[in-house]
Amino acid sequence: MASNVQSYLKRFGIDAEKFRFGKGTDGNLPSGINEELVSALAKDTASSVARILAGSSSEVVDAYFPPEVIGGCCPRVVGDEEEIVWNAAAEACDSERVHVVWQSVDNKIWYLAVKSGELASHPKSWCPFAALLPGMKDAQPSPVCYTYYGDEMATMMTVTSDGMQIYRGTNMIVRAKAERTARALGDAQIVELVPDRITALTPVPWYSLSLFEDQARRILAMVAVGIALIFASVAFLIWLGASLSLITAHNDLTATLSRTQDKTQDMLNNAQNLRASPLREQLSTFVDLNDGLLDLNGFLEVYEIHGKVVRWRAVVPSNVTADRINALGGKTIEARADGTVIGNAAEIQYEAQKDKK
Repeated sequence: MASNVQSYLKRFGIDAEKFRFGKGTDGNLPSGINEELVSALAKDTASSVARILAGSSSEVVDAYFPPEVIGGCCPRVVGDEEEIVWNAAAEACDSERVHVVWQSVDNKIWYLAVKSGELASHPKSWCPFAALLPGMKDAQPSPVCYTYYGDEMATMMTVTSDGMQIYRGTNMIVRAKAERTARALGDAQIVELVPDRITALTPVPWYSLSLFEDQARRILAMVAVGIALIFASVAFLIWLGASLSLITAHNDLTATLSRTQDKTQDMLNNAQNLRASPLREQLSTFVDLNDGLLDLNGFLEVYEIHGKVVRWRAVVPSNVTADRINALGGKTIEARADGTVIGNAAEIQYEAQKDKK
């Protein structure tokens, strides 16, 4: 009985359209209804079938009644059906990993649930009770009792206007339980699910729910994104700081180089000014005169600069010849006991004027 869920999209949409608009006398859709509208209605229906059809397709192979299947009815909050079903199923199954089937009708949600581990050996199975939930195409008006008798064990699903119960036991016990329940509900209909009837049902695959894992994945994804943003921000700040440091260092180096060039130029200018200064020439003349006197064992008595006129007078030993005195730019003024007094022309003129006074 292998069949692809995607092949039931059109069939399920037609059933939804019939449920909304009513079935025509010829068994076809009302006029003016196309397949695209039908598909949209199917996807908008608040049920596990719509979620499966909106997602990837899966394959169901055989009908299977899980031993630990549970069922129930919950108040409906539009838009939160999946979370409501998961909370109820996780609490009833005592596991956060569950497989569920649900169908919303008016203000109620009808669901079946089983632990995901129960389907490990039957991964492509479906439960016929899922096709009989209120609101499904094959469901009978409530109250009704659905029974399935296996080789040893039997299962019964009772649906009333207020709720749903699933009972499991031996064939004899379940048959007696079904009869008592039907009488208690006012001779409710008992529908026995025999192989031919199960084959005629529209398979409804299980829908896997694990909201804790989904939330954990979302949290991990958010944390990963946050860490990535933090690292990106830190990297950007490091890059910005390095860029500012390079710019600052470049500016400092430029300023230092400019100051060094200015100081060097000032030193060169000062050296040039000093070389061209009259004082340099006067100092050079003084040093040459003093060195010459030292060579003659003489010494200066007077060295005066007045404007551009230099006047000097010195004493040299008596045995110094006139040639050597002339080499110093001087002339003999007088002879004394301690040596010969010599001087330049300015000194001789100065002495002459002093004598006149």
